[in-house]
Amino acid sequence: MIRPLNRSLFCIAILAAAYAIANEPQSLSAKVDGAAFAGDDDTILLVPLKGTFTLQAATAGAAAYPPPKTPIDRLSITCDAFTPGQPMTLGAKDFASSQCRATFIKGAAAGAEGDEYSLDKTGAGILFEITSSRGKVIEGRFAFPMKNKAGKTLTLSDGHFVAEDRQL
Repeated sequence: MIRPLNRSLFCIAILAAAYAIANEPQSLSAKVDGAAFAGDDDTILLVPLKGTFTLQAATAGAAAYPPPKTPIDRLSITCDAFTPGQPMTLGAKDFASSQCRATFIKGAAAGAEGDEYSLDKTGAGILFEITSSRGKVIEGRFAFPMKNKAGKTLTLSDGHFVAEDRQL
């Protein structure tokens, strides 16, 4: 049986090891209908797998404990046409063929689900670009027209991210 003090030291060692693996500060920012949206190092997750990757981010501070009482926005981008180490540019035709998907959940708070928007594949201005892929770090930019089930639209523009694969 691990004593409470030893258990605490063990947990601290695990967290320190995970932190040591993180070499690149992560960032994600965009404008959502002109308003700023940003994820911070603790709310950004990059999962690249063979031929695909997923990038997720939430409002900066959303990973804090206790969680903030303010609404939290969440962005998720998944693409199937990814080759590690290679730049990539995808436009409307790539998204139309379902190579990539994007969702944005606006205003989730205190157990309430937010308003979910999906990529409006008929809209103009779709862009997803990986400008740099070096080691475990991917950098890029994006712009997406989005629409919810009720037909309400929003636009993600001026998107930029730097994310690191931190899987153990």
